[in-house]
Amino acid sequence: MALIDNNPDIQGTYIDGVPVMAVSQVVNLDFDIVLLMSAKTSDMRKQLLSVGVDEEKIWNWARLESEKNRGNFRFYCGNPNVLHPGKKVLIISTDLGYNGGSLAAVYAAKALQQRKYNVVVAAPGGNPVFIHEFKNDGLNIMICPALPYLHSEELIFVEQFDIVIVNVFQMMPCAEAISKLKPVIWWIHEPMAFYEPTLEQYGECASQDLFKNIRIYAVSRIAQRGFNHYFPGRIMETLAYGIPDEQGGGEDRSKNRKMIFAVIGGVIPLKAQDIFLKAIKKVSGELKENALFWIIGLLGHDSYSDEVREMASHEPSVVLWGEMDREKIREAYGRMDVLVCPSHEETLSMVVTESMMHGNVCIVSSSVGMADYIEDGENGFIFKTGDSDDLAKKISSVFYNREQLPLIGRKARETYEKQFTLDRFGERLDTVLLQAEDTTYCLKKGKRKSL
Repeated sequence: MALIDNNPDIQGTYIDGVPVMAVSQVVNLDFDIVLLMSAKTSDMRKQLLSVGVDEEKIWNWARLESEKNRGNFRFYCGNPNVLHPGKKVLIISTDLGYNGGSLAAVYAAKALQQRKYNVVVAAPGGNPVFIHEFKNDGLNIMICPALPYLHSEELIFVEQFDIVIVNVFQMMPCAEAISKLKPVIWWIHEPMAFYEPTLEQYGECASQDLFKNIRIYAVSRIAQRGFNHYFPGRIMETLAYGIPDEQGGGEDRSKNRKMIFAVIGGVIPLKAQDIFLKAIKKVSGELKENALFWIIGLLGHDSYSDEVREMASHEPSVVLWGEMDREKIREAYGRMDVLVCPSHEETLSMVVTESMMHGNVCIVSSSVGMADYIEDGENGFIFKTGDSDDLAKKISSVFYNREQLPLIGRKARETYEKQFTLDRFGERLDTVLLQAEDTTYCLKKGKRKSL
């Protein structure tokens, strides 16, 4: 019907035959929705509310796309035996791909299947290779482009499940809507940097009141801290993931060729590949001559990627591998001696967990969630976040005491076995599912338990 703009110079004109109006004129129109055509919507929303526009009529672009895709389901059936008597669990996540959040969701499904639950993983989209890999591994996956919003068609599907796990903070609208119907576990993985853009997009769902029926868990203490910064005191418990055992561990790499130190992850400022490169610059010439430093991950064409390329070009011992598929990553774990995770913030690094599973020694920053499971010098090493001098000292210590690495690697493997196997994960999930059902029962009876 019309375009709304705060710029008085174009108010009263036409763009492509469509009139441009001031916000104050909106209430005089008979309209169905106001569509916010911006990535920054919170101020626009507040302005519309101030002139009397009904909040239900204010939509962002994601909600419009959801409406266009309502009732559109695509199923990938990896396990046709879904009629055994176990409880039915739906796990909802963001687009599926080879990232920590997606892997945590599908590994949760595998852990629950091992404990005789009927499980479906749902997402708005995903990498076809990833989807078919896990479908072929026995998971049932549903692609539902309407997510994270839910309409009557999606809610009918949700109704058949006993309990729902909503994965990651970005799926906030799902957690809020489903909590009115079913027990919900909301599993938070994000570092602090992810909150502002998500709240900008889905802020209308974000209030302590809307979360009152939801049991919320963080994957680590760092993820807990981030959520509680925006919703104080709301998360009281953590729920660490688990991963399948892909290797026996305990390989002796002490007699290998040059020592290999590797960083794995997309090249972005949060992952701090620049700190790794600064540390390399500070180690001895002897170390550089007898070591290789791998950077594995997608290099873009942004200024940070260009900076990493430039820094690496001055160090002959640095190898930029670019992005690797899962099979190549597994091969890399078998070849490397040390995994370095220099991230400025990372809630519970999947690559560190996988490295420990493979018996690799890990050097992690103090702002990485896996630091909570590492005793410095025993089953890995911790350096001060952002401190390239401290990281250089840790790299040097590891290099000049390489005869200790097999023992440290075995202890890293033991940490995986104690904390991060699918069996351990399944036990934790069993507990939180029972607690969520018990909480919902008490809420319905008017006896709300402390979360």
